[in-house]
Amino acid sequence: MENGETITNFDEREPALAEASKLKWSSRKEFIVSLLGYSLGLSEIWRVPYLTYRNGGGAFLIPYVFFMLVCGIPMYFLEIMTSQFSGKGTWRVWDFSPLFIGLGITFLIINWIVATYIMLQKPWIIEYIVASCSSELPWVSCDNEWNTAACVRSGYSASHVSTVVNISINNNISMRYFNTSDLVMDGSSNTSLNPMSSVEEFWNYKILDLSSGIDDIGRVNWKYLLYQLVCHVVIWLSLVKGVQSMGKMMYVTAISPVVLTIIIWIRALTLPGAMSGMAYFITPDFNRLALSEVWIEAAFMAFYTLGPAWGGLVMIGSHNRFSENCYRDAIIGTVVTVSFYGLFNGLVIFSVIGVLSHESGIPIDKVITSGGFSLGFVAYPQAVTYFPVPQAWAVLFFIVLLLPSIDYQTMLLEPVFCVIEEIFPDTIGKRRIPLLTGVTVITFLLGIPLVTQAGIYMFQLIDWYTAKWSILLIAVTESIVYTWIYGGDRLSRDFQLMLGRPLPVFVRVSTAFITPGVLVFLVVVSIFKYKPPSYGNYEYPGYAQIIGWCFSIIPIIPSIIYMIWIVKNQDGVLKKRLASLLNPSVDWKPADEKARPVYQGLERNYKRSFKDLILFNLTGRGGYEQGTRETEDKHSEMDIINKDLHV
Repeated sequence: MENGETITNFDEREPALAEASKLKWSSRKEFIVSLLGYSLGLSEIWRVPYLTYRNGGGAFLIPYVFFMLVCGIPMYFLEIMTSQFSGKGTWRVWDFSPLFIGLGITFLIINWIVATYIMLQKPWIIEYIVASCSSELPWVSCDNEWNTAACVRSGYSASHVSTVVNISINNNISMRYFNTSDLVMDGSSNTSLNPMSSVEEFWNYKILDLSSGIDDIGRVNWKYLLYQLVCHVVIWLSLVKGVQSMGKMMYVTAISPVVLTIIIWIRALTLPGAMSGMAYFITPDFNRLALSEVWIEAAFMAFYTLGPAWGGLVMIGSHNRFSENCYRDAIIGTVVTVSFYGLFNGLVIFSVIGVLSHESGIPIDKVITSGGFSLGFVAYPQAVTYFPVPQAWAVLFFIVLLLPSIDYQTMLLEPVFCVIEEIFPDTIGKRRIPLLTGVTVITFLLGIPLVTQAGIYMFQLIDWYTAKWSILLIAVTESIVYTWIYGGDRLSRDFQLMLGRPLPVFVRVSTAFITPGVLVFLVVVSIFKYKPPSYGNYEYPGYAQIIGWCFSIIPIIPSIIYMIWIVKNQDGVLKKRLASLLNPSVDWKPADEKARPVYQGLERNYKRSFKDLILFNLTGRGGYEQGTRETEDKHSEMDIINKDLHV
């Protein structure tokens, strides 16, 4: 097949295997851009810089990069490789070890939960776009109805603001904006407020319209509800044709934000304070590396950024051509993600924070007071004020910011459809539009509580619990299943069948030994070091934390139930049932028909002890490959077929 040609393979003898007939990415570029779109979501605008900010600057980057490279890349690659090899998606890819097929349901639940609450980011961005159309950007002044006495006008120092509460409260301000922890006693009878920049007050009191806490639901923001409805329609249109429409969209949504981010960075570098901000970002406090929470949060963020153990990479890989060099593309995708929206975007944000610190006279580590969500939504609105005609730049920036947010939303929902379509290939799976419509309507209805005044507290709670411990547990399970149950030797054989070379040493050793060992240790330590979430100075009540733990546990439960159910419905004694379910099913085979006879011949001769597997995972030698003369003949035949596949 020539590069760029859309491939569609139908196996009429096995109509139930719908995954074999999936449309493929029309080109390698489209596949790579889709990988970037999957990893470069809006969360990288605030999450990586915030964690760096909270963990003492550059010290966080050392474990973050370590986990991205040592644990993230191998898992990232293997998810793409196994789905590309089989042409199977998020559900059926587990045919290589059917006992764990219930993980497909776990992927469905996690992605659907995240897609529901992450939708709230889009109304925030749209409201910024609307506000940017004013004659003066409303976040640069302290004369608005939402401002407090503690407001520091953009471009002024903290000493310019009068903070004595009993004489300085703006008449238009309700005391509900003040938290008692914001009050500072100055040793006299006066009580003052900690200063807050006008751009941060705009975020807290206008965009979020904060209530007093998660117990205080407040009113529904009908504008935000309308914005969500419009965004759901746009995403529906983006997904209606699957990868045919999604791949083209990625060119715009994944690349355009990068260009504008570079422009903003260049402008920030011309202002005083920018270099100090970047120095804070990259300068490590090595004493912080002794703290376990720094390593735990770095591991969480590495898997959140790259996306292994979420199911989305499996969905993307299943649409790839059988002979595509997925290892090379995985390296490109991960390195660009690490160097650009993980680290480069942090430099941009901290350059702006440095400017804010210089203008206000507030130390860098105290400039942003209201929590992790504030960094991106405070730093970038401030940055556009440094440009001529800032309203035009603001509108342009927030439109561009909206694009990766929509992009990320489509990538979260597509695995949901993939699982449903593969579970019911002959019924629901053939009715894309009704399925898409049903999921969209349910997602919209579930998102209504989030557009209340307590929405940000719900957002923070769900985000804190849903995609942390469960993701690391899934990653540990995947690494064990890949290299110790299916086997590193089998993975190497499959990779060689696709690309004519054995599995890279780095991937084999890391997935078999480093990833499971490190992640199990971090999961255990994180449980003992657990801290409840907070938003700024607000602490969640006990019942909210219980609800949060439910969000963390619920995605795992269906896979365990399905595991018990599938074992119960097998024939034979328990040992025989487990042996059957741990080995590949008859439906597990290469997506390319030319490779199937060789694969089946090698699989028939597959015999090795656990000792052989340990030796292979360590050295790349041993395993089933020291087998019979027939096995050696099959490897010779595999080399011939592989050359034919790459002609």
